[in-house]
Amino acid sequence: MVYAQGLIDFIHQSPTPFHCVGEAAKQLEAAGFTEVNPASAPAPMGPGRAGFLTRGGTLIAWRMGQKAPADAGFRLLGAHTDSPNLRLKPNADYEKEGYLQWGVEAYGGVLLATWADRDLGLSGRVAVQRDGELDLQLIRIDEAIARIPNLAIHLNRKVNDDGLVLNKQTHLPPMLGLSNGSTNTLKSLLAARLGCGEDDVLSWDLMLHDVQKPTLGGLSNEFIFAPRLDNQASCYPALMALINLSDSIDATAVTVLFDHEECGSGSDIGAGSVMLRDVLTQLERNHTERAPGGVERAAANSFMLSADMAHGVHPNYADKHDDNHKPMMNAGPVIKTNVNQRYATDSQSAALFKQACLEADVPIQEYINRTDLACGSTIGPISSAQLGIRTVDVGGAMLSMHSIREQAGAKDVDWMITAMARFLCV
Repeated sequence: MVYAQGLIDFIHQSPTPFHCVGEAAKQLEAAGFTEVNPASAPAPMGPGRAGFLTRGGTLIAWRMGQKAPADAGFRLLGAHTDSPNLRLKPNADYEKEGYLQWGVEAYGGVLLATWADRDLGLSGRVAVQRDGELDLQLIRIDEAIARIPNLAIHLNRKVNDDGLVLNKQTHLPPMLGLSNGSTNTLKSLLAARLGCGEDDVLSWDLMLHDVQKPTLGGLSNEFIFAPRLDNQASCYPALMALINLSDSIDATAVTVLFDHEECGSGSDIGAGSVMLRDVLTQLERNHTERAPGGVERAAANSFMLSADMAHGVHPNYADKHDDNHKPMMNAGPVIKTNVNQRYATDSQSAALFKQACLEADVPIQEYINRTDLACGSTIGPISSAQLGIRTVDVGGAMLSMHSIREQAGAKDVDWMITAMARFLCV
């Protein structure tokens, strides 16, 4: 479990997609990768050249292969930086029954009940005007400044029978403090923390986060208890596999961490955009060993691994799984299949990943939904359709998916990094 603590530290530094990209960029730069400005004129890149670019909550990093992409193709690792959470509205401040509150909106498929009675901080990105220039600044307040109190059982007698049902508009606004004629506003808080005037705070992308730190747990520390395991527990292995990769590989290796997967990937920086396709086109054009055939030929010689967490079998709800497909935590990567293309896996891409795992001595598991349950999806089918590249969907087994605090296997972090590293070399 060499990398489990590394994942814990990564998650702690990444309360939002913006912070996740910032932490990933920091680690890439420490490993010798050079940040590229996508608005600048492209420059030739020779074998072994390592670089990356960022836009908002999305990052794309690469290590150029020894051979031209048209000949050897790309080997891609994909994951997503965003997680379901509660995000602040533009005009967030209001008072109710003598309390200060913020208006929030549910992002993605939030497991709402888990956000009640938690100590909540605030983090995200703020657009500030400084000397007439627009400045995008990250902010992170790791203090218990907000809380969504549960209604006492004495006032909700059937809650244990009917379950906790929360109305997103009326039940989710967190309590911040007493109003008492207070002049405290969101803008005043942001201005004080960022060292600017209130009028200089123009707009924001802000979200609540649990201030409790991630940790190892279980009797033998075999589990990781943390927020945002879906899907930072895939981002970190994809990052480590690329960083640790030898610069003598034939194919150009790429790691892409997309934002906005939890709301459908339909944005300028999501998997449904042309962003990755455009970057691959530039990498193919700028390789110093460029060969005939262009990016179209490169795509035909490429493979992608889409990494998103998988549903591990829950001992208290084992009937929610197909009897022959019950992934366990700490038992290796899970290949995810759906015949209706909710996952991109087919027999060829699954076999390729299995072969890589066998060569790396990594155990493999398989998952398919119960036939009578609707299946979720990933960036896999979306990216595969955008790029025309064969793709396999895999992930680490986990529990409590989309809860404010999730659970995964500590050993699976090492398994996934090893499997991904081998996949980049096939």
